[in-house]
Amino acid sequence: MINLLYSKYYGEILGFCISLSRNQAFAEDIVQETYLRALANAHILNDLPEEKCRAWLYRTAKNIFIDHVRRMSKKCRPVNESVSEDGYSSVIVHMMCRHLPESERTLFILRYLKGYNSTELGDMFGIPPSTVRARLSSARSKLRKFYSEYK
Repeated sequence: MINLLYSKYYGEILGFCISLSRNQAFAEDIVQETYLRALANAHILNDLPEEKCRAWLYRTAKNIFIDHVRRMSKKCRPVNESVSEDGYSSVIVHMMCRHLPESERTLFILRYLKGYNSTELGDMFGIPPSTVRARLSSARSKLRKFYSEYK
């Protein structure tokens, strides 16, 4: 079953991972780890229909990507937290951020609440710093609009 899944879905899963990470080498690592986990769980996958195995591969690849981003964010935490906010402001910002797309919300929180710069965020997510800045600009614009409507 694993050979079938590999030959049939490798390219598809790789494309999915590239869309997540925007980094070919990192995406290949995710796919490799996904298929290693498939081998380790072959006893489960052998009993599932092919479409459920495909879904399992996608979910596993996504979880591996999320785990890696979480590990990177823990490794790259700034030593000094220079910005201090009162709890109320932080709650309002987090509530407003719920209206942002996931990718912009994550970048916004890491940049403005955790103190990372665009170069560090670019390294974490495998995207150029200019793309990080463009997404942050879009997030700020959306938050300004939401805030003006909220008032």
